[in-house]
Amino acid sequence: MKNILQNWTISRFLYLAAGIFFILVAVNDRVWFMIPFGLYFAAMALFRFGCASGTCDILPNEDINHSK
Repeated sequence: MKNILQNWTISRFLYLAAGIFFILVAVNDRVWFMIPFGLYFAAMALFRFGCASGTCDILPNEDINHSK
């Protein structure tokens, strides 16, 4: 529980909002196949895995930045 409540970033809030949005739209429109997508985004935000944890950053290649 402690891990869920710590280190919230803007991306985690956005993933949680997107997940809740997908779930609400799916239930409202009865498009049941969208619920797993919403649950996935919400779980990424709550449990801090995937891109919501910041592990999808692309690091610059140092060889490109140095001229030879």
